[in-house]
Amino acid sequence: MSVSDTHAFYQHALKHCLRIQTGLMQSHTLANGEKVWVRQAGARNSIWRYRLLKIVQKISGIDILLPVPNLGGTTSLQTEATRLQTLSTAGVQVPAILAQQPDALMISHMGEHNLEKEWKKQKSEPEILLQRWQLGLNAIEDVHRRKQYLSETFARNMIYINHNSIGFIDFEDDPLSVMTLPHCHARDWLCYLHSGARLMQDFGVAEQAKALWDCILQQQPQEVFQIVAKSLRKIRWMRHFNANIYGKDTIKLAAMATFA
Repeated sequence: MSVSDTHAFYQHALKHCLRIQTGLMQSHTLANGEKVWVRQAGARNSIWRYRLLKIVQKISGIDILLPVPNLGGTTSLQTEATRLQTLSTAGVQVPAILAQQPDALMISHMGEHNLEKEWKKQKSEPEILLQRWQLGLNAIEDVHRRKQYLSETFARNMIYINHNSIGFIDFEDDPLSVMTLPHCHARDWLCYLHSGARLMQDFGVAEQAKALWDCILQQQPQEVFQIVAKSLRKIRWMRHFNANIYGKDTIKLAAMATFA
């Protein structure tokens, strides 16, 4: 198909998907067999995500983990479209925008599961598990080398493509609108650690994972390293609060604290 025919195909497909869609974010299989995702504008976009970060920040006292204001609706949708275009232009692996209209966005499907699921899949293979941990670290560092930043860089928002490649999703907010670029980069590192430190403990590779973390953090610009180090020092006292009675949010922070 020509470029214009391809554009028309996806725009028509978007309208069809919206007629049958029941949620704000939903996958569809198009007539040509292609799997895509459609996000609709909604007043309550990612409110659960907002609450999660607010709880984590309140417990930890780490200011850069405060949730970035997300107005939802068409504003949030436009933010995502803009960020996807910017990251793609910079060479970061993100979904392609296939079609859009003011209240909806159709993007490509990147892979079948996220990095967190890949970690769990490899939990009985320590060498492979640590390779996947390193893969995530390398992917974030590559984004930062391109003078870009992510958003909520939890492993669930990192798509495992293959043993050499990670893609990123979920860009409804823009951290750079409320903080400096070094703080955005530090936030990316802390979100990744929050999503992985406890799992690395559970799977018996925490010591090796920390060594890989230390190695890559020491290679970062001094300002970023200092922000991350200072943030982790704030929660160092929590490292012994790792019993289930403290709740999952606290024990995740306790696992993070052991990486200080």
